[in-house]
Amino acid sequence: MYDIILFRNMKINQKIWIIAAVLSFVVLTLLIVFEVRSPVLILGEPSFIELYGKNRIRSESFRSSLALFRYVKIVDVANNAGDDAIQIAIADASSRPFCVIFPFRFASAAAIYSEQNPNISVVVLAGRHSIENAPSSGQSGYFIYKTDIEADFYRAGRVAAALDMDNNGKTALFLERGLRLQAEQAFSRGINKQESQMETHFFSSFSDFYTISGFSCVVLAGAGFEYIDENHGIPVILFTWLDPSMLPVDVVMVIDDSPLAQAVHAVTLAAAGEKDGHIGSRFLILDKKRINWRIWRKINIDS
Repeated sequence: MYDIILFRNMKINQKIWIIAAVLSFVVLTLLIVFEVRSPVLILGEPSFIELYGKNRIRSESFRSSLALFRYVKIVDVANNAGDDAIQIAIADASSRPFCVIFPFRFASAAAIYSEQNPNISVVVLAGRHSIENAPSSGQSGYFIYKTDIEADFYRAGRVAAALDMDNNGKTALFLERGLRLQAEQAFSRGINKQESQMETHFFSSFSDFYTISGFSCVVLAGAGFEYIDENHGIPVILFTWLDPSMLPVDVVMVIDDSPLAQAVHAVTLAAAGEKDGHIGSRFLILDKKRINWRIWRKINIDS
């Protein structure tokens, strides 16, 4: 009997070793493939890196690298770098990247790089800027994508409504003038999706804010940033790239349309050859008591 048990244990151990060897081989193969695949490069200046947060950049790059199964690297270029210096910085980072992502302020350098490297995908992330006069390239691998303003402000409206918790309060939305019509309509659709209609006041500057009171939520999207310098105790939804650790406790959610937040979607669109693309922002919950997983799940389902 003892010999039989010993024999069975040996067979079990042998199977375990075989499975472990196969898994080790698969993992090693995946690591080798990951290492040799051409990277995705994202241009960023020191000012952006400091404001976004170095630890946050590392975590976002790691997350994006896993999602794309290839390295996602930041190419650090000077704040005032010229087009030629940018070409050199990219070449130093990788001789043949899979895709290079340029913030909109580097659009001219992106067009030059695309002309010089027609077989490499080049993506310009325009954010909420107008792209009517953006530099163009004759190459098929050149893409300009905008932030999905309607989707972002609709979801922001849904969050604002959830924060009100049926108290029929008022919401203040500060907007830069160029976004006014499109953002207002999308936000109003989102905040009024619930049965009780909420009152929303739109501002383009902070100076008019104190003429109205009784707000249950404040949304800052390109204007009114002076508001967060004061502690009002009212939940704030903030459209920003800033590292959340730099923000006051009133900020309950950050809506981030930075190149790092949009990288995975941008590369996926470019790989599919999609010329006209709109990319939603990353919604980061900072106060999980006010916006818990049930509320967030319902917002995502309804959106």
